[in-house]
Amino acid sequence: MRTSFVKPRLSVVLLALVLAACGSSDPETPGPQPDAGTSVPDAGTADAGVPDSGVPDSGTVDAGVPDAGAPDAGAVDAGPEDAGPPLVIPTSLSGFGLFTGSPAAGGLVPVEGNVPYTLSTALFSDYSVKSRTLFIPAGKVAHYQPMDALDLPVGTLITKTFAFPADLRKPDQDVRYIETRVLVRQPSGWEAWPYVWNTEQTEATQATGGRSRDVTFIDLQGNTQAFKYSVPSKNQCQQCHHLQDETGEQVMHPIGVKARYLHHTNTYGGVERDQLEYLASLGKLDGLPAPAELPKAPDAFDPTAADLSTRARTYLDINCAHCHNPKGTAGITSQLFLNIDNANLFTLGECKRPGSAGSGVGGEFDIVPGNHAESILWYRLHTEESGKMMPQIGRVIHHAEGSRLVADWIDSLPPKSCK
Repeated sequence: MRTSFVKPRLSVVLLALVLAACGSSDPETPGPQPDAGTSVPDAGTADAGVPDSGVPDSGTVDAGVPDAGAPDAGAVDAGPEDAGPPLVIPTSLSGFGLFTGSPAAGGLVPVEGNVPYTLSTALFSDYSVKSRTLFIPAGKVAHYQPMDALDLPVGTLITKTFAFPADLRKPDQDVRYIETRVLVRQPSGWEAWPYVWNTEQTEATQATGGRSRDVTFIDLQGNTQAFKYSVPSKNQCQQCHHLQDETGEQVMHPIGVKARYLHHTNTYGGVERDQLEYLASLGKLDGLPAPAELPKAPDAFDPTAADLSTRARTYLDINCAHCHNPKGTAGITSQLFLNIDNANLFTLGECKRPGSAGSGVGGEFDIVPGNHAESILWYRLHTEESGKMMPQIGRVIHHAEGSRLVADWIDSLPPKSCK
């Protein structure tokens, strides 16, 4: 991993954002020109090590040297209490100034202040390998939350880059980048912005209307997988990221940046550090309790990390609970709550009939203890049939390892006759 970072000059980035805001490129048209004034093509490089791919990974990504500053990402606001104008959103990913390099040039490198991170268990996305970064503006700090996502300040930028190696057994070779999603914390709340990588792998361009790309790779069993990968539109991003606030309004929230998924080690500047402790050491996170009090989600696919029930519940928590929880639209409608802290067996799905699953979804009940084959929950995770599979967006093919994990868990439950 390269450990030298280049910090964009403030004047260059500000000029780029102003020109991007005034440009005439149509963001809905594939292949618009990169932002004027941006001299460094950008990306979202997968960090050294194996990025999250829905299968076990070491979680030891070389994140470079400790950050000593932050990229100038436009006129970042001082905070919710004295928020200024919203951040100008560039039409090209490089306009954010978060990375140097490009896939075509041998890789992407987060600039100082744009901190790479991994999740102990990652959301499945068609076996794509994913790399993630978190940028918190200089002078601002995130606040620890025991269960919810970290309370992140205005100006925060979260990136997630999706890529496919030609062969999943060689995840760092012949990698093709597909998209980078950017979550932006504006004064008015969170916004999601998708960027699609060009064929030349030199730039990713805003694609608010979504895109599709033909993808082919060899899976872990040596079989060829070929399908049409869907980049969600800006509006579709809201389907997974919305929660109901205390007033009943639907508001956007991040999903993965929860303490339990961040509480594991990563490599920063050649040194193994706990990711939460590292953010706190940079002055980017406050309120962190003692390590023994921190929640910790295991790697769901490591049998030595936790028991079967905990691992299966963790998988459902990261993959399903952002919608299926008491504040999520799907959870409110179905009363199926898959969040890790739900201890109610009925709302977890045991012998519960779904409100509107329709016919042909594997059975009558969400979970039939002891029998995964008659459980709707397993069927909807396993099927690839549009309109019946879950999640409804974000995947096209099924996750064999995740499906097997959930099946094993349901089969391990004490058998019960739901009828």
